[in-house]
Amino acid sequence: MRTILICLTALALSGCLLGRRPEPRLTSEPSIERALDLLGGTPEGKPLVRFLNKKPVRFEYSNTPGLCYKFYLKTHTIFLPRELKDHDKLLTLELARSAYIYRLYSLSGLEEVISEEEEIAALFQARIGLAIEVADADFGRKTFANGIKSSYCTYIMEGSKSASLAARNSALSQQPECQRPLETLQAERVWLNKTREAINAGSFYQLVYDRDLQKVRKGTMTQAEAMKNDATVRSLPMYDVYRYQRVFYDKQSDIFSSIEKLYREALRQDEAWREKNQAGIDRAREEFSACNLPD
Repeated sequence: MRTILICLTALALSGCLLGRRPEPRLTSEPSIERALDLLGGTPEGKPLVRFLNKKPVRFEYSNTPGLCYKFYLKTHTIFLPRELKDHDKLLTLELARSAYIYRLYSLSGLEEVISEEEEIAALFQARIGLAIEVADADFGRKTFANGIKSSYCTYIMEGSKSASLAARNSALSQQPECQRPLETLQAERVWLNKTREAINAGSFYQLVYDRDLQKVRKGTMTQAEAMKNDATVRSLPMYDVYRYQRVFYDKQSDIFSSIEKLYREALRQDEAWREKNQAGIDRAREEFSACNLPD
């Protein structure tokens, strides 16, 4: 009887294990797995990692120049700088920032990264840095980490507004190797309003094509994809073009409203977090007392 009970218990357990849905593999790199574990061990990072497991994205190291993460959203892949491979805490910071932007992309439906996403992701990255107790020694004199350190220092020494402004300035700068400059939400709205007026003016096709060409220059779309999109829209009968334009405008308007809501909520969350964790920020200020000062 005892043997039967043991067998039945073993079968029940194996059934549970077989029925359990395995977590998706977010990376093939052990160092990135360590960074995910470090991120998931923080109060704010844990929900983000849980989100990534529900809506998986693949993290790999980049083989192209640029000390920055790169998004290939259509294939759900994010490439991280290889220089961070042997620096767990710095890698965690960069992973946290890019993963946060991916979450915004998934929740809003926005098809490209914009400046506002970089701004609030910079605040999130700094909070994760405080949570994992990043020290000045973690940065050392590593030139490839200068951007991460500067962003972190600005947050703890000058506050959230200065940190988000610095992130915006970086996002709007000319860095083609990092898929920049990005667009702002305001610029996106201006472009969308132009498409609404362009049907009667006959310039709708060109506006859509020019926007795709911008993505080609940033490396987020291929020239072949841009040409295919242009050919598809131009091949539509005029009645269908009008309908396409109306649906496109309404859909994009909803997406922009969604990202605005997420942006405002993120700023409120950051303000509340700073009030609650002021003691930790003060300790970090002592640790990084020479932060962002000239050598």
